[in-house]
Amino acid sequence: MNTNDIREHLLSKAPWVNRETTVDTIKAGDPGREIKSAAVGWMSTLDNLKLAHEKGCDLFVTHEPTFWHHSQDEEQIRAEVPGIEKQKFLDETGMAILRVHDIWDPWAEIGVRDSWAKGLGLEKRIAEDKGKYVAVYEIPETTLGAFAKHVAMRVKPLGQDAVWVLGESNWRVSRPAVGTGCFTPGIDMINEGADVVVACDDGFSYWRQGERLYEMAVGVIMVTHGTSEMWGIENLARYLDETFPELQVTYLDKHAKYWSVSG
Repeated sequence: MNTNDIREHLLSKAPWVNRETTVDTIKAGDPGREIKSAAVGWMSTLDNLKLAHEKGCDLFVTHEPTFWHHSQDEEQIRAEVPGIEKQKFLDETGMAILRVHDIWDPWAEIGVRDSWAKGLGLEKRIAEDKGKYVAVYEIPETTLGAFAKHVAMRVKPLGQDAVWVLGESNWRVSRPAVGTGCFTPGIDMINEGADVVVACDDGFSYWRQGERLYEMAVGVIMVTHGTSEMWGIENLARYLDETFPELQVTYLDKHAKYWSVSG
């Protein structure tokens, strides 16, 4: 088995992916080299790559870019600090890197969006966009403050120690909308009845979206990008482990996480 075999299998199950433009390409290493052990993580940080190497992994499957650029080749920052050190490490170890992003975001049931919703305890989906990146769910009516507390408790084990909230704590909510990483629920989901949006930092702008939603009395609960996708990437590791029993698969989550300070 090699990296190309895994990529081709995943692409064969993902007809929504455009093979010509997808970022789900091999970023480093020999795609034809035999692999026996793979690590899976949200981001191929240098810490994750070093840990994977220590564990004897031949391949790292990442969801987000290795060199901080959302493109097929990620060439732009490879020759700049700290890309130089990361590229040197990859050259010396021969580790292959496969990005699985476009494939996994809308994958049904165990992909990023559905894993995120399930992790938050959202089960009754009542609307979604055509691409299956954002959706609205129905929950028993509660306050924005209480629902935000619920979200905070759910994400705490993922390493996020607080969430940000926009809106009045006593607003009544019963139809939360969630997205897929940077695909933040917008006006289309509000038109479907959403009264609170769970958004991520990389996909949300206060002046463009936040204040507008406030004037519509739609609450916003903010988490980090990684937090919203980690459950989905854990499921990717499980999927690869079950699909390729001859491959030893390890899930890693050593990416830096924000921590909060109160004044």
